Order: sequence, then C-alpha cells, then structure tokens
Amino acid sequence: MSHKRLYPPSSYRRLYDPSAGPLWSLDEGLPPEEDGDHYRPERDFFEWWYFDAAFENGYRLVAILHSSLYNAVDHKPTVDLRLTPPGGESVTAIGRYERADYRAAADHCDVQIAGCRAIAEGKGRYSLRLRQGEITADLVYESFLPGWRPGSGYLLADDASGHFFKWVVPLPRAEVRGTLTVAGQTMTVRGVGYHDHNWGNFVLADAFSHWYWGRILGDSGEAVIFGDVVGHGSDPAHVKPFLLIVGGRILPGEPTISFQYHDPTVEARTGLCYPSRLDLVAASKDYQANLSLRAGRVMEALDFASPPFRRRWPRQAAEIAFYLAMDKPILGALARRLLGKASYLRLQAQADLTVRERRESNFSGNAIYEIMQFAHLKARRE
Repeated sequence: MSHKRLYPPSSYRRLYDPSAGPLWSLDEGLPPEEDGDHYRPERDFFEWWYFDAAFENGYRLVAILHSSLYNAVDHKPTVDLRLTPPGGESVTAIGRYERADYRAAADHCDVQIAGCRAIAEGKGRYSLRLRQGEITADLVYESFLPGWRPGSGYLLADDASGHFFKWVVPLPRAEVRGTLTVAGQTMTVRGVGYHDHNWGNFVLADAFSHWYWGRILGDSGEAVIFGDVVGHGSDPAHVKPFLLIVGGRILPGEPTISFQYHDPTVEARTGLCYPSRLDLVAASKDYQANLSLRAGRVMEALDFASPPFRRRWPRQAAEIAFYLAMDKPILGALARRLLGKASYLRLQAQADLTVRERRESNFSGNAIYEIMQFAHLKARRE
C-alpha cells in the first residue's frame, strides 16, 4: 500500500506565484502574525518553531517547539531540545504534553509548552526560555535584518485538496546571548543563531521524496539559507528557496538555483545514503553566488515511522508498533519494512562561499546541513 498522493505540477510552483499570497519584499519584511500560532485540529496538521545557536564555546543548541508533532496523529504539543558539546555526545531532552499545556498568540510569536516559551519582544528581538530534562536555557536573540520568506512562503499549495506547506524565517541571522545549563553546570554563552517557522496540513511523504536544507553563518556576517525540496517520480519537481546575506544586507531577487551532489556516504545508525558534499550556484541579474558545503560531524540521526495508512486509528497503531519494535533487531527490521520508515540527519558542516556582485568576495563559515528522506533510495544526484 502506498501513501503517495499525486499532486499536480502546479502545486509545486507556488513559491513565487502572487496568487498564492503576498510575495515578500525587502521594504515590508515579514508581518509578525506569520510567526504566530496557526494550529488547526486537522488530522495531519503539523507546526514547529525552530531555533538554533552556535556558541563561541563550541556548544550547539537546537530547540524545536511543536504545536502538533509532524507524522503523529495524537496532536500532542512537543518540546525537542538537542545540545551538542564540543567533542562530546549530544544531550537530548524531549517532552510530549497535553493540549492544556500549550498556549500561543496568533498575532505574533508567543508560544509556550509547559516550562518552555519563545516570545517576540520587539522588532528583531526574541526571548527563549527552555526547561526540559537536563537542559535549561535563557537566551535572547537579536537581529537587525528583516524577517524573510521565500516569495509567498508556500513550498506546496494545492488548491483542489487545500493542502499546503509554508515556511517563514523571522530571524535569518541573529546574535544570541544568555545562559545555558546542562546536567547542573551553568555557563554564560554568546554566539549566532537562526529561527524559522513551518506549518502545513498533510503527510509530507505524500508530496515529497526527500529534501536537503542548509543554513550557513559566515565568519564575517554573511549568511546563506537554501533548500532543495524534491517531489516524487522519475522527473520530480524541485522547490528551491534561497536567501543570501552579504555586508549586513539581504540581496534581493529570485535567482536561478542549481545543485550538484557528490560523495555519497552511508550513515551507520540509519543506513541512510546521503551526499556529503554539495555545490550550489545561484545566479541573478545582480549577482552570482557559488557555495560548496562539506558535511562533517553527525549531530542527530534518527528513524521515524512513516506508515502508509490514511485513516487515523490504523496509522496510530502502526506508529506505536514501529516504536515498540525499533530496538529489537529482527522485529525492528521487519516493522521498518512493513510499516514504513523515514530518516532524518542533522550534521555540522563547513561551507565556502564566493559572491560576485560589485566585486568578487570569498567567505567561509559553519553550517548546519539537514537531510530528510521519506524513503530509502539510492543516492541522488539531481
């Protein structure tokens, strides 16, 4: 049984389609309500606020607040914290809560799940309070850049079904400061960070086979955000959001984006084959950017259930069976094959960027590189 739904090619072409919604402009920035609560009590609704930070002391933090966890039909608000120390094992703290533990504002970002809260306090300033498991953090994010979305923000919008997937980036690059506590040890931290917000109302595997996403923060204030979100089939659709920041300013335009993928590597825990190097070229009438990214340390690797059933109760039963069987070698392998699995990787990476605008500039920086694979296929080179 397949859970792929056939969406027309036009559904993947809404990123810069003004009929999908207002297109982003540098003058107007991002309206605050786009980072507000969008929760709907629909079966396949999902939503998350994502924050990350790379601190000067080598620690890296990822914090995700879900109003409804993707691929889970119970709609439990979820907190997911991942802290990676320099040279050590990552610390994970996950909490799943009841709807009574969740509250959020619709007109701006103010989302709280139990003891965790993210709130926009003014133009470009966010406060983040995290309390989950061994991880505690009190952080302030400040950005002097406008919030951004690629065009309309719709990675997919299908008028016939009403299905959509939207992505906005309120903080493309931010200075971060505050305190971080792990296992009882408190430290003062400074660094750079990023925040985006995603929501939609369908099973992503119905529309997409996989995606690559990356966020690069250059050593001299540059930033790149890119994605390659890939549909199904022998000639799949590619949705390619892209942002370039140089000299403290967002370079405007809708560049033509091309990717090349190299050096397929197998991740040991998931068995996922992924390209450990990618090259990206972004060309517009005003500039050309060449990016080379090389994957390094795996920060997170996980398998999750991707059952093919559409009805709620068979899907929920399949999810429970998948996770109960996951740690059992023979039974787990059988469950993954019969019930369907997807895999997710988050990696540290190094990036080199060349921009030809008024003159040629070369930059380097640290990157987060993300691979989402809804089915285990051979290495892609699109």
